Amino acid sequence: MNRLLTYFILLLLFACGQTNESIKPKGFFLIKEFGKYGYINSEGQTVIKCQFDYAEPFREGLAGVLIDSTWGFIDTTGKIVIEPKFIGVSQFYEGLSKVIIQKGTIIQDAFIRKDGKIAFVTPYEYVGMFSNGRATVTIKNEVCVIDKTGQIVLNTHFPFGGGMFQDGILKVWSRDSTKYFDTNGNVIASFPEMGFGDFSEGLAKVISGDKRFYIDKTGKPKIDLKQNELTYFEFSEGFAMAVLGGIDPRYGFIDTTGNIVIPIMYHDLHDFSEGLAAFRDTGSWGFIDKQGKVVIKPQFEYVEGFTNGLCKVKQNRQSGFINRKGEFVWKEQVGIEYTKLDLSKWELDTLKINRPFSGSKYAGWNNYPRKQNFPDLNSLTLRVDIKDLTVFADKYFAYKLYLINASKDIINIPAQDGGIKLIQQAKNKKGDWQDIEKYYNTWCGNSYHTLKLSPSEFQIFATPIFKGEFKTQLRFKFELGNQIIYSNIYDGQINSGQMVNSESKD
Repeated sequence: MNRLLTYFILLLLFACGQTNESIKPKGFFLIKEFGKYGYINSEGQTVIKCQFDYAEPFREGLAGVLIDSTWGFIDTTGKIVIEPKFIGVSQFYEGLSKVIIQKGTIIQDAFIRKDGKIAFVTPYEYVGMFSNGRATVTIKNEVCVIDKTGQIVLNTHFPFGGGMFQDGILKVWSRDSTKYFDTNGNVIASFPEMGFGDFSEGLAKVISGDKRFYIDKTGKPKIDLKQNELTYFEFSEGFAMAVLGGIDPRYGFIDTTGNIVIPIMYHDLHDFSEGLAAFRDTGSWGFIDKQGKVVIKPQFEYVEGFTNGLCKVKQNRQSGFINRKGEFVWKEQVGIEYTKLDLSKWELDTLKINRPFSGSKYAGWNNYPRKQNFPDLNSLTLRVDIKDLTVFADKYFAYKLYLINASKDIINIPAQDGGIKLIQQAKNKKGDWQDIEKYYNTWCGNSYHTLKLSPSEFQIFATPIFKGEFKTQLRFKFELGNQIIYSNIYDGQINSGQMVNSESKD
């Protein structure tokens, strides 16, 4: 009896262990906070703190990270397992990553293994990633295939199609022909036309004469497509998009029998991913399941696809990750430089340059006018706050620059692509005010627009603090028609090359 009870308890503990493992937060999602990159899991919990200058998503258990100016790789614990020594890296595919190495003045493409050792150096152009043990390269305008030793195993003699093997099949084409190759170099299908689909889930869409159909990996027709007014795409999770074109195109899905299973009624769709597909309705994105039921109502400006339980979206111009309930588990920091900051969480420096700075101060998008009364002012005013420091470009200490409309009129400010003409000036060695910023005019007429600043509204900007050998005084100048407004004057440092009329260098 005691043995039976012990056995039951062990079974219960095993079951509990299995259940806990199955609900354990998984996945690694790239995020950026306080100017650095790190990773969260599917619950939105930080699993690798934000500490890298740049980073790539995880693949095959490793992720490329940029530290200072060189790339290396970390594992899922955040430990550096391949030391930073590369100019550039790609994700790992089948145990190999394409990297850029430099020896003296020579820069080369190479593939490394997960131990960081070079598998082979490749002299070819347009080298793709590995799939099914093969990667494509371009040699004298012809798509060729290499193996994992870098040796050429196939020349397709076709000029286009240097992508990956999809589903173990490579599609190549010319202006009047399309061929599909398997990994052994055998042609599984050939057609005297171009513009066919890639293989996905064992099927590829082709056009032959006036007929359209999907073929299987033997090249035989598998699904006959009889509705010629529809355009069809690759399969994902057993569904393929079908689109009715025109001025107002409509989207739906077919299944692997070719039948429409989700009506052609949506303004836009994405492929299914983890059982959900994004759809667009009146400008916003939501999600449906495979029965066409709305599971997350339209509310997002931008969506990707679900991976490991999360999806990257954008709402109110703020990116983040949502779960399958449509709830945010993490949101990016937006407009943080215009708020009260704890600068101890940032790694910042002053900006050292020896050339004129770009003078555009950007408004709109994530930097909209704010409302506040200014009883001590009665006109349009420029003010630099040198006490409440903030951050510029995630890397540099900055002052807050305020453009305040304390008048009773609406101020219309000329802008281009969100930038307005606020120019920083410094006193030169003669004591004259001289511009240290340039305002670059665009050639595109569509870039010009007007920003409105209502009474008791202000626009705030972050302007970097410079370091240099020349101590001087600085201010800002704002031109509005025939009116010129200057800010308060403050002490600072610059380099002589920052003067607009000086001979400058990087």
